[in-house]
Amino acid sequence: MVQDKPPDAAKHPKRVTHPEQPFIYVGDKDLKKIQRAAWDAGWWPERKKSGIMWRAPNDAGHVMLHGTSRGGRAFENALAQFRRAGLDI
Repeated sequence: MVQDKPPDAAKHPKRVTHPEQPFIYVGDKDLKKIQRAAWDAGWWPERKKSGIMWRAPNDAGHVMLHGTSRGGRAFENALAQFRRAGLDI
């Protein structure tokens, strides 16, 4: 009897069921680096009306990033939100 391959625990369940999903991001090149780290860690991006919602692999947290960042602390705020949600960067 052949057993099914267990789901990858390091990826969000939607990343496993939708492997064709490309990397998407919003914002400038600095925010892109954070989002690339989230993508590489198995997070799932969902397009929303005003940006992208990033969901943690275990659904324990999420981070909403908007297409237009306001203020000079957008990078620091996004970094703090990802860290609070469980991303190790």
